[in-house]
Amino acid sequence: MARTRETGRPYEYVTYAPAGYKCGKCRKPIPTDTPCRRGDIEQASSSPVAVYWHQQCATKAGGAK
Repeated sequence: MARTRETGRPYEYVTYAPAGYKCGKCRKPIPTDTPCRRGDIEQASSSPVAVYWHQQCATKAGGAK
């Protein structure tokens, strides 16, 4: 599960995914007109990578509701 460096909590905020992104949990495409959750996954060798989840998938994963 992604956690932000600033808060230590999963899922930074609700937003809209750019075209072509897939859900980090179910791997299905996220429509650009559907609200989703965005988080960052930190990498040891580079800057964090943005990850997007469907609202339902984020809730199932134990994230903020």
